[in-house]
Amino acid sequence: MAKFIKSKTFGRLVSSFFIITLTCLILSLIVYNGQYFQNWLNSAYAPHKQITIISWFLLFVYYGICLFCLWQSNKKDSNYLFLFAIQIFTFAVYVISIYCFSAYILAAVSSALSIIFSLWLVILLFKNKQFVLMSLLAVLVVLYLYFLFCGVIYCSLEYGVWKD
Repeated sequence: MAKFIKSKTFGRLVSSFFIITLTCLILSLIVYNGQYFQNWLNSAYAPHKQITIISWFLLFVYYGICLFCLWQSNKKDSNYLFLFAIQIFTFAVYVISIYCFSAYILAAVSSALSIIFSLWLVILLFKNKQFVLMSLLAVLVVLYLYFLFCGVIYCSLEYGVWKD
């Protein structure tokens, strides 16, 4: 047991846990105190609050798994962790712009950037024949495509002809 605690794997596991937990906590505090998030939670078309909270934390657990796996496979000449950090940052900009400021155009742009960086990372992983990691991050690409679609719909509802 002492050998496992002193290993690099355990250090990376603990570091991944703290990085993702801190990111989740900070982003949760920013979004929860945002002006439009609480209005969205209390609207008629929002899912139950429990579903939102559970899915939020499950997303960050998934981010933690991806970060740990990327950290395990990171080489000195690859930039996996940098691309992953950039796509998490663009996701944070997306979430803050939607739920705090209701800035749908900024959200659509940041969601598109998340897709670009995630696809870049998936292609790098495919070139290096790391198919399991590529599959993990391909799920994030699909999720970001969904966010982009929702951002475009919300933007058209907010600024388009459908607005009352």
